Amino acid sequence: MATIQGDISIVTPTSGNAPLSYVEVSRQFDNAGSGTGPVWTFTYRGSKDALRVASFQWVNSGAKVTITESGPYSEATVVYSGQSTNPADPINTAFTPAAGTETPEIRYEFRTDYADVSLFAMPSVVREAIEFGDPIVYRLVVEGAAKNPGEINQSNIASFPVAKQLITILGRGVDSFQVARVNLTRIATFSGNNGLPQVPSAVPPIYLPATFVAVWGLQSIQSMLPVPPSEPYLTPSGTAWGWKQTNYSTGLITKTNQVEQTISWTFAPYDILIYPFV
Repeated sequence: MATIQGDISIVTPTSGNAPLSYVEVSRQFDNAGSGTGPVWTFTYRGSKDALRVASFQWVNSGAKVTITESGPYSEATVVYSGQSTNPADPINTAFTPAAGTETPEIRYEFRTDYADVSLFAMPSVVREAIEFGDPIVYRLVVEGAAKNPGEINQSNIASFPVAKQLITILGRGVDSFQVARVNLTRIATFSGNNGLPQVPSAVPPIYLPATFVAVWGLQSIQSMLPVPPSEPYLTPSGTAWGWKQTNYSTGLITKTNQVEQTISWTFAPYDILIYPFV
């Protein structure tokens, strides 16, 4: 770790070096300035060489500069004070990444939620309903027999073993069971210089597994993501498995000018008629 203060004499790197960049992460203004008049305090983060080069201009414009070189990024604190100080010009030289070019700090969180699903969505029930000939009539007959046991003998439903068990379960007042749903949350932190993210569309798209990984750059956690079940009866007719956005929120930390963006998706079968799939 190195700390550089005061009047810094810097030699600008040659043109053969890679472009240098830094971003403003915070700015503060104190009108009183502890008796010294107005004080502007700016904080920048970027590469060591970029901040050293920029500090030459800041110092020449009358600022007090402190550069802390620690970790993957260095940080510069630039302080202007006095009634005649105008920090606008040197501050405008700061490099601000264009939207979409900044690499945010990202972390992922997995959570398992449980949703109640109708008993008629159980694979064994779906399979037998198809064997019955008409799943809609099958459900009507089973539900009717559960409410009025005398109706069992009025149809051939008694010859279907799953239906007989289902009638008993429904008779106890149980009409659903729980299934697990994987929820993925992406938490990204980046500079507020790029502005707050836009509000998403009213009906978010459903991302198919392959598209989801490609669009959101999830190759590093792809092996941890669930895949559609091999049991065909776990995919209801007219649906497809995919990731639906269930949360989108942002927060701005004004002290550090950092935006925290939180997006969550849930993996489940969704209706093809209702949602756009990509």
